[in-house]
Formats: sequence, C-alpha cells, structure tokens
Amino acid sequence: MDSAPVDRVADELYALPPARFVAARDAHARAALDRGDKALAKEISALRKPTVAAWALNQLARYRAAELAEAVALGDQLRAAQEGLRGRELRELGARRRVVVGALVRLAEALAVDRGTPLGSDAVQQVRATLTAALADAVLAARIRAGRLVRPVEQSGFGPLSERATPVRDDLAPRRERRRERKLAQARDEITAARTEVEAADSAVTEAEAALAEREDHAESLRAELRRAQQAAQEASTRVARAKRRAATAREKLTGAEARMTELRGDSV
Repeated sequence: MDSAPVDRVADELYALPPARFVAARDAHARAALDRGDKALAKEISALRKPTVAAWALNQLARYRAAELAEAVALGDQLRAAQEGLRGRELRELGARRRVVVGALVRLAEALAVDRGTPLGSDAVQQVRATLTAALADAVLAARIRAGRLVRPVEQSGFGPLSERATPVRDDLAPRRERRRERKLAQARDEITAARTEVEAADSAVTEAEAALAEREDHAESLRAELRRAQQAAQEASTRVARAKRRAATAREKLTGAEARMTELRGDSV
C-alpha cells in the first residue's frame, strides 16, 4: 500500500459510509491546511464521494479480499476459454460465474448492513453488474480490489468493456503521477548535486595529491642534503682524528728531542 499522506487519507475515507465521506474529507483537508500543506489539502479536497454501490464494493475489497480474489481468478479462466473458443468450458465457467457473483453480492449486502448503510435494489443491481463486468475486464477487477471506486460500472454480456460502459474513475491516479514526477525531479536534482560534489571531491583529491608530491620532492631534497651533511661531518671527523694522531706523534718527537737536549747539556758540564 502506498504510504503517501493522500493515499492514507483516501483509504480511510473510502472505507467510511458515503454519508460521512464529505465531512471527514473536509476535516482532513482543513487539518492539512492548518499544518501548512496546501498541496495535500488540495489533493484531499479533490477526492470524490462514492455512490452507495461503489462504497459497498470498496467494503467487499477490504473485508472479503480472498473471495474477491477467487472471483478474479475465475474471470481469468473465462477470458482464456473465450479466447480459445472453448464453448463447453465457457458455458461451465459461465454457470460458476453466476454463482460466484451472486455470493459476492450477498456478502456486499451483508457488509453494508453491518456498517449501517443497507443497499437498495438499484444499488444491489449496480453491485452485481460491476462484479460481472470485473470478471470480464482485468483492469476493472484491479480497480475494485484497490477499494477506491467512486461509481459502479455496468456492462451487458461477457467480454471486454464496451465503449458505452461507464468507466471507473481512479481519482488518485493523476495525483500519483504528479507525485511520481515530483519525486523524479527531486531524484534528478539529487543526482546533479551528487555529481557536483563528486567533481569537487575529485578536484580536491587532485590538488592534495599534487601538494603531497611537491612535499615529498622537498622532503627527498632535504634527505639528500642531510646525507651530504652527514658525509661531510664524517669526513671532517676523520680529518680531526688524523690531525690528532699527527699532533700526538709530534709531541712524542718533541718530548724525545727535549730529553736528548737535557742529556747533552748534562754531559757538557
């Protein structure tokens, strides 16, 4: 089930007896206006009050969905037999159709009584005609099962709905389409915004990578300079060590020379 606000309101309204429909619809529209949602209020106000027969069919869709689904399946069989020109099978299914439609009509009458809106003879006939038509037309059957009929449909004979048949109006279809278009437009805007963000992020990544490469080059230059400085320091250290050894050797020589000089001086006395 669609979770949009107008659909939730429609589900509630088309479950109500027709006598309560307008007041409840207007109350929902006013509540939407009070919340500042003018678009929703307009959509709710456009919902049309169902006839008594359409309302009874809506109740059947809500509370006897299993029985209605079985009838729709029978309609599928009838159309297949008709397309295949299987006369005997078509006659047998036609007899079953009358039984099934009769049972559904009685269920619709009972539901209407339970909800305080008994069906008159005209409404009962309209319910019967619409159910008969639904077994011949899959689109109509789907609309009945949605539980939002506004008026019944009449059709004579089995087969696709004729051009003279009164169409079932789905008041929410245009609004669903507009809502779908709004959502598509929103999705397109989100895609455009996301693409812009991706492009900006890609540009930022490119700039960051360039800055990183520049800093890595600078770091490598500094490391090379450090290696050269370390090598120069090592060479200077080596020279200092050599100079110290030469100085020690010179001191030893000086000490020896001074000792000999002192010895020579002693001998001359």
